[in-house]
Amino acid sequence: MIPVPEVIEALIHEVTGPMGLLVAAVYSLLVAAVLPFPGELVLAIPLDLGFDPLTELALLVVASSAGKAVGSLVALRVGNGARTGVFDRLFGQLPTVVSLQNAVPTDLMTRYGYLGLGVGLAIPFLPDTAIIYAFSVLEMNYAKFAVAAFLGTVVRLLAVAGIVGGAMALT
Repeated sequence: MIPVPEVIEALIHEVTGPMGLLVAAVYSLLVAAVLPFPGELVLAIPLDLGFDPLTELALLVVASSAGKAVGSLVALRVGNGARTGVFDRLFGQLPTVVSLQNAVPTDLMTRYGYLGLGVGLAIPFLPDTAIIYAFSVLEMNYAKFAVAAFLGTVVRLLAVAGIVGGAMALT
């Protein structure tokens, strides 16, 4: 697993209340767009909003998933820039650099589209950034891309919360 800088880890473990929801959303946005860190870390944020644990989990999952959806739109915009040739114009002269569109298995992504993006993001502990950028090089609809990222993240976080909760119940 990729080590998370102490500042980010401390922020995730120390922030509570409504600010915790904001940190979850911003962290998830950054994980989707630029950070190669595990998105599941948001589940460690102690919200302490005064609601029952399931309601707080639901709020945390929605905040994180919304942040991931927005971050995926940033990545999609960057991916579209790469697809339109900016990447190739900047780096195409170098013999060792391959076109971004040819570097990913576009046939697989074209076949599964938004469902593939959602399923990829639903698998716990896979790198979100890589999955999002891989799918972003295709011609995509922004709204469908964001919905797929949102739903994939919801499934992922609930799966991890269920696994951790189940493991804790066994002890």
